[in-house]
Amino acid sequence: MDGNSLGQRTIFDIITGRTCSYRLHTADFKREKELTMDWDEQILLWNQAAVKIMDIRHRLLTGGEAVHAYKLPTTAFLLAAQGQACVKIDGKAHMMRRFHVLHSGKDGTLEIVPTADKFAYYLVFYKALFPFPLGPTLSRLAEQSGPFHASYHVVPQNPFFLYDSMRRMERLWRKEKGLDHLQVKALFYGFVHELLRQMPEKEAKGGSPDLVTQILRYIDEHYEESIAMEDLAELLDCSISYMSRVFKAQVGTSPIDYLIQIRMDRARERLASTEWSIQKIAQSVGYADVYYFSRLFKKQSGLSPIQFRKRAEIQREVQHIPSARSTLSIVSESPFLYSIDENENHYYEEGDTEKAMYRDKKTSLAAVMLLCLTLLLSACQTGGNQGSPANQPSAAQSPSTHAGTKDSNKADGTRVYKHLRGETAIPKQPKRIVTAFHVGQPMALGVKPLGSSTYILQNPAIDTKGMEDLGVPLNLEKITSLDPDLIILIDAYVESGGGYDAFSKIAPTIVIEPYYDPVKDIALMGDILGKEEEAKRWTEEFEKKIVAAKKQVNEAIPANETFTIVSFFEKSPRVYRDQNMGGNILYKYLGLKPQQKVLSDLINSGQKPPYSEVSAEVLSEFIGDNLFVAVNDGNRAAFESFKKTGIWNNLGAVKNGKVYTIDYDLFLQSDPIAVTKQVDLLTNILTGKNK
Repeated sequence: MDGNSLGQRTIFDIITGRTCSYRLHTADFKREKELTMDWDEQILLWNQAAVKIMDIRHRLLTGGEAVHAYKLPTTAFLLAAQGQACVKIDGKAHMMRRFHVLHSGKDGTLEIVPTADKFAYYLVFYKALFPFPLGPTLSRLAEQSGPFHASYHVVPQNPFFLYDSMRRMERLWRKEKGLDHLQVKALFYGFVHELLRQMPEKEAKGGSPDLVTQILRYIDEHYEESIAMEDLAELLDCSISYMSRVFKAQVGTSPIDYLIQIRMDRARERLASTEWSIQKIAQSVGYADVYYFSRLFKKQSGLSPIQFRKRAEIQREVQHIPSARSTLSIVSESPFLYSIDENENHYYEEGDTEKAMYRDKKTSLAAVMLLCLTLLLSACQTGGNQGSPANQPSAAQSPSTHAGTKDSNKADGTRVYKHLRGETAIPKQPKRIVTAFHVGQPMALGVKPLGSSTYILQNPAIDTKGMEDLGVPLNLEKITSLDPDLIILIDAYVESGGGYDAFSKIAPTIVIEPYYDPVKDIALMGDILGKEEEAKRWTEEFEKKIVAAKKQVNEAIPANETFTIVSFFEKSPRVYRDQNMGGNILYKYLGLKPQQKVLSDLINSGQKPPYSEVSAEVLSEFIGDNLFVAVNDGNRAAFESFKKTGIWNNLGAVKNGKVYTIDYDLFLQSDPIAVTKQVDLLTNILTGKNK
């Protein structure tokens, strides 16, 4: 039968579709069985193997094309890149979708029948052998579960990195140069490593891959390359706006700003530790234009690259004197983040050319003066003042304070806490916590964190005075200096901060899920901090507050009134669901009615994002009798501009004077302290008490 004929393909698809559907039960059972295989044994065998790449193919099947059954000449990995297909290995069917991976041994019979308009895939043919004799144990494992002969179909936990490796391998393979092929082999080992790393993790964690974690890891590993946010969003199978808002909700900045920060951090390291030219450093962190790089660098660091390097040289010279304590800071404690317009004109700063790099290496006058000053200070020190000030304990970290913490922990003991990264022994009642995301939750229970990430500390509902700004990514040195007895993270901050092991070496570390729900979050935090009773009391008080607020609102608002929450930005208005920005309070807690289209198209649609962008032309269809507008400094101008339009002036809520503004920054928060304030504010607005 000719599968390329459109008419015949229809019959062929019907037949094979039924076969694929029938055999999927067997295939799925086999896959579940394979997912419980001993991956440690697989890793042992792969470590003993030598691999030769035979061929790499990339093919797109369209217009009724299919791959008819043929024997594979070598062992092979197949990775689905687009669409879906029924892929058979030795007659056993597997429904392959994007990013799925299929492995087959040599002489396996491969057949591919697309079940969508298009199906694209990569196919890597390789040979593997054991170049040295194996011991009895490994020989037995190789015979029982040899990784090069097994057929298996897996759905990776974080597929993006496997796909990225495969794509790079295929591009390099086509160059047909020896050095490029050597890199292909390195990438192939990386591909296998990533697959074997993910499978035990998938079995332990389950669920779908975390979007933010994938973005963070990709940027950290590829910052030196050209990264387009459009391409990244496409590869992650989501829109740019969704990717950006999910990323910002957890990390506190946009993906492009995070990329710029990582690049600038790497540039500072290389300026301080190498003699590379400014142009070479710019290229090494992803910028082909040295002047554009210099502009961004100065915005981030407050110094030009040349000035930064000079300061770094002075500090190195001072450090040669053992008794001298440097007062210079090479890297800014809290580098500012800027939203960068890709169309900004490049600039030229006098002195920031390569010529400046080939200057005389003599010590500058400033360095000489600084050396003399430090020598003088050292000579004036009294004999009783041994050791540098940097080694003296601060008031917050005095020996007595530390001893009290340790003694109390010994008295209270520890317990094993199960979290997203395993099980960890933590204090029963931790007192010195560092947290990446949860600040309002422990504070509602009377525990003030020692420090948190930059974004979370900007929460207007909580008093963060005295807390250390740990930056984004989290600064491990700052965390260490705080001497915490517990570190609380969410997934988005783990890999970007150096990985789970890096944090756990400082203090017991747990990784938890953010619920964005005050009742769930307070219960979780109460369990972690050993304050279950306090959490219970908070929940009871909150429930009483909601009952009282609901009674007041029902007396003031007619039962048939409808509500909508929006915010205005340059691109398009945003309409909110029932998750945050007051939607959870209005619709869930107070039981008020959302406008019908908000209910049908947003709340009941099964969408995950907390809001939807709608065009200005159809905005009126979403607006209820009462309209809440979330405003901050970032969108105030867009809101004022929209108020001048006919669309705005024709809204019923506008005509009837039922438009209320709320603080975007406050209502973006979901912690117990912020939500409590939000309830009071909305109750006062609805009952007219704020007039």
